[in-house]
Amino acid sequence: MSTAPWTWTRHHTAFVSLGLCLVLACTRPPAPPPEHDVYVWQRDWSAELEQSLTELPAELGTLRVLARERSGPTRAPMTVAVDVEALAKTRREVVAVMRVEGTTPLDDVSLQEIASIARDWKARGVRVRGVEVDHDCATASLPAYAEWLTRERRELGDLSLSITALPTWATSPKLEALTAVPDDVIVQVHAIRAPTLFTPEQARGFIESWAKATPHPFRVALPTYRVRLREGGLLDSEPREVARFLAQLHERPVRGVKGLVWFRLGHRGDVDSWSLPTLTTVLKREPLTPKLEPRLVDVGGGTLDIVIENTGRVDGEAPARLTLSGRLEILDGVGGYAPRGTSLVARTPPRLRAGERRVVGFVRGTEVTLVAP
Repeated sequence: MSTAPWTWTRHHTAFVSLGLCLVLACTRPPAPPPEHDVYVWQRDWSAELEQSLTELPAELGTLRVLARERSGPTRAPMTVAVDVEALAKTRREVVAVMRVEGTTPLDDVSLQEIASIARDWKARGVRVRGVEVDHDCATASLPAYAEWLTRERRELGDLSLSITALPTWATSPKLEALTAVPDDVIVQVHAIRAPTLFTPEQARGFIESWAKATPHPFRVALPTYRVRLREGGLLDSEPREVARFLAQLHERPVRGVKGLVWFRLGHRGDVDSWSLPTLTTVLKREPLTPKLEPRLVDVGGGTLDIVIENTGRVDGEAPARLTLSGRLEILDGVGGYAPRGTSLVARTPPRLRAGERRVVGFVRGTEVTLVAP
């Protein structure tokens, strides 16, 4: 009889504790958003690129900078002429990247090639964090690649080691041994399966398979570029498609994903990459609404230029047709536009980057107005 009150109290306490645990579980803050890094992947450093470096949004953290290449049949070494002073001025952490072309063994390559560059940058004021190897190793050769990385990283000292990875490696039983070697793994989910550059569904499948194959956290490399095919076509990474992938990842996180790395930082001279405002809009998960405004500009002598300007923060495709009214005497187009009646028509409308202004034709006449795109 004397144990009854004690038993009730013990069970009551247990129920209270369980309730508290449930309340805490329900009120637990969501997982922190993934970090955002960006590749600075340019072989020719220009004033436009340096301008982009001064305009980086706060959300972009580490810069992963192409510094060294081993390419061609003989893997001839080439060091990129990086503007180290411009890099130092960003005050961001930096990873120096070495790209090694081909799938054959790396016996003739050393991490000291990129480590010496990284140490030089550090001595010149850059906040160097480490080095990275970009190498599309054959899946069957992963054990040898892991041995090479283990041997080479012993000489890195305080420099961290990152590697890029192909999602197809997830089928290898040796993957866990490989991913245990570097400090960071960046899984590329773009340009993996022809003829697509990127789809949210394919990318999601890649990272889910990767997460099941290894317990080690990883980053995901996302595209901000387009590829011009030999036959003249384009493979594009559409901002809306990439944003859809991000939204799904936010709603249904994948275990192990600790960050996103954007490939690559665009600038005004890089017509095949997103503009920096577009990248910023996507990573902030803001509305992707382009503002393309066609208008007539009086340039004197009775001539009006037909201009399209992207006044928004998102790159967008120009209208395929621009229609005019009035007494038209001369109408002509440029940059892919051609006259058709009282309209200018483009078979392949140009893509205007955020802030870009383009003249697509000119007209002479009286009482000329632009009716509508």
